Amino acid sequence: MKNGRTLIGVLLFLVLPWTLMGQTIKKMDFRNQSISDILMVLADMGNQSIIIDPNVTGTATFYFSDSEFEEALFQFIDACNLFCEKRNNAYYISKIQISVANDLVSVLAEDVDIEMLIKTISRNVGKTIVFDTLPRAVISIHSQQVKLKDVLEIIIKKYAEYSVQEENGAFYLKRTESTSSSPDRLGSNAIRKDGDLYTMEIQRASFSATIALLFKTAGREYSMLQRADSTLDNLYFERKPFNQLLRLVLEQANCDFTENNDIYYIFEVQRRDILKNYKEIMVIQMQNISVEEAANLLPSDYNSASFLKINKNANSIYLTGSTEELQPIANFLTMLDVPSKDKSILRFELQFLKVTDFLSLLPKELIAAGPLVIPDTNAFVVSLTDDMTEKYNSFIGLVDKKNVGMPIRLKYIKSEELVQNLPPSVQKEEIIVSVDPSLVFYRGTDEKRNKFLEQLKLIDQPKPQIRYQLLVIQYQRNDNINWNRSLTINGNPLNNHTDIKSGMFSNLLNVQFDVISGLGPQMAFQLNLQLGEDRARVLADTTLNGLSGQEIKFENTNTFRYRDTTIDPETGRPFYTGVTREIRSGLVLGINGWVSGDGMVTMKVNAAVSKQDESGANASATTNPPPTSERIVNTQVRTKSGTPIVIGGLLQIEKVELIHKTPLLGSIPILGRLFQDITISDITTEMVIYIIPNVHLGDNSPPNYSRRCEDLYKKYILSE
Repeated sequence: MKNGRTLIGVLLFLVLPWTLMGQTIKKMDFRNQSISDILMVLADMGNQSIIIDPNVTGTATFYFSDSEFEEALFQFIDACNLFCEKRNNAYYISKIQISVANDLVSVLAEDVDIEMLIKTISRNVGKTIVFDTLPRAVISIHSQQVKLKDVLEIIIKKYAEYSVQEENGAFYLKRTESTSSSPDRLGSNAIRKDGDLYTMEIQRASFSATIALLFKTAGREYSMLQRADSTLDNLYFERKPFNQLLRLVLEQANCDFTENNDIYYIFEVQRRDILKNYKEIMVIQMQNISVEEAANLLPSDYNSASFLKINKNANSIYLTGSTEELQPIANFLTMLDVPSKDKSILRFELQFLKVTDFLSLLPKELIAAGPLVIPDTNAFVVSLTDDMTEKYNSFIGLVDKKNVGMPIRLKYIKSEELVQNLPPSVQKEEIIVSVDPSLVFYRGTDEKRNKFLEQLKLIDQPKPQIRYQLLVIQYQRNDNINWNRSLTINGNPLNNHTDIKSGMFSNLLNVQFDVISGLGPQMAFQLNLQLGEDRARVLADTTLNGLSGQEIKFENTNTFRYRDTTIDPETGRPFYTGVTREIRSGLVLGINGWVSGDGMVTMKVNAAVSKQDESGANASATTNPPPTSERIVNTQVRTKSGTPIVIGGLLQIEKVELIHKTPLLGSIPILGRLFQDITISDITTEMVIYIIPNVHLGDNSPPNYSRRCEDLYKKYILSE
């Protein structure tokens, strides 16, 4: 047992390192992306932990070829001037590398902010370092095995106004006013004007003093937006125009300017932005190999994202930097880009496909040859062997064909609906819409066309049709109080008649809605009774038809028109504006039904019932608009086909006073009240909507006449 465990341990010891080393990074191309983001993607691809120091900032452009994780990581950090340390199975990335041995400090850093560098040194060395406001500038330092105080003096050596003080093992970077660089110590001859040209002779001075003297000599105005000051050395320029001399001085302090209304605004910029004006750009177009292959062959010192970019479409490499930096890379690429003895450069002209579309269809085996598009043509060139030439010709003959498209006739849907709901087997570019909304043309391979036709059968289906049986009933209950010579209170219960004879539905004969089958016999009895006693009134009795998902609307309204009036500001009297307005009252019903896959009907019902005041019904069209009352209900219901739904709750209570007079005597003032009967009624009305949806699915099968005859026989012969 012990030997078995030992064997497993040995296998893990041998296999695990190779497993970790076997993490392969695929090809990746980053263009002007955050360095931190690139490192996080690299960590995810390699399944490794990468911890990034806050001092790692900026963007980078880099191309990763197929390589091991550590090889790709170290190539990238070398190109970005970063440092990496592996601790506890994690990679720590920083712009600063600090080591301490025997009280001696080694510091390596590239383009790091001075304040951040001081803080990092204090943290790693374990010494207290306090400082006044430091210059907002970046510095590169490479010091090996020196004392900490010497390192700090190197960092602030450029700035004469700072000094390093040490006390009790702590350090203080103190800022003092530099007398040698103050503006008043600059002689008047430090900057001389000769016509429109200026000469500057300054050995050492502060940036602010130099700018002040320059603008004073030129008699111009400026606004300094740069907050930190710095010391400039050896400013010797002869007979320069003002703007050129100003720019030369600003470059020394990492600043730039803009002019607006004869005022110069001076502001800080990054050092790398100034250096861009002095870098060279070279374009190298590869003729015989692809740019991906060339990038993979470049040494790590040459494959730097800071000055190398590739363009796959043009098969070109763009280099940015100084001549000393770029010339070795250009020479190396020229050495790589040599024609192969067994290859020849061929030109292919496409007849029907666009060259860009053709290249997007190329398989990996053919695209690896690096075809290059010829500008302003539908052709490309590529360096191929005889075997690859045959494969290119075969592929071009396969895909570069004239395709007019196959006509497809739609049965139930329109072409615009098809384009909006394409099946997964077809692309939008493969469908050509014609003038006829039921005709489209398909452009694609036979295999894809067959798949499209199979999937089209599921899409090109008739929409289910819904037939809505609609019945709207207004129920009314009248509770009144009569005032006459003898006071009586009358009630009107709903179910006070018991002499209903079964099977008598005379009041429902004129109703098209199938009340008995749809709502049941008991409901039919009650409705027949209420219609006979004028306690119910049919407001709507109709059948509506619509497709699934289509909104239908029913309106039964009255329109009252009146003339608009306004007040005359001079006389204060109303007058007519000549505008005629209208008020609509009645029933407005909207139904939007949708049939789901299980045959259920989901309906969105919007019902509005409005009523106009009775006093305004007989009013003149020139009076003010009468008051109206509205009852609105919006609901959504789900039911089976043929199952009724009931929407109620649209209640309204009105108080009505009616006066019945005895002729002549009832009109006598005061005494006439003895000859009047006053009836005060509380009228309660309720609007109830009955809807029965019936779904009719499309049936393409031939009619079954024998089944139809059997149904008619059962309905009319056997039922008697």
